[in-house]
Amino acid sequence: MAHTIMKSLARTLSVGALGALALDKKPLRTEVVLAHFAEDLGWVSQFIGKPNTEIKIYSKAAELPHIAGVQAMPLPNVGRESHTFLHHIAHNYDKLADWTVFSQAVAPSWGYLIGGSASGHLNDKVSFEDYLQ
Repeated sequence: MAHTIMKSLARTLSVGALGALALDKKPLRTEVVLAHFAEDLGWVSQFIGKPNTEIKIYSKAAELPHIAGVQAMPLPNVGRESHTFLHHIAHNYDKLADWTVFSQAVAPSWGYLIGGSASGHLNDKVSFEDYLQ
């Protein structure tokens, strides 16, 4: 019994918790949900076409962004990103992805710089792509 538990723990640690769940199953479907207002979305293109990953942008800007391969939907300019994330969950509850990454639309970077447009909210040694594994 102890050997089985240790083997399972080793497998989980080596491939990650979600990877361990998916070892014997179909690939996990990942969805990236971005809360957008006026941020530059140029960084998103590097993730378009990533297998089993869909990107959705909810925009509260006056003009809806157009990026090939990305679904963009307008939202009224009320609330903050939490309003956007809750909207996505409430309207997709029965069809949520296996793994959903919620993020502000600013290009991901290290640190939190007093909430300004340069804030990326990533910790040391973590990239945005790590959330998509």
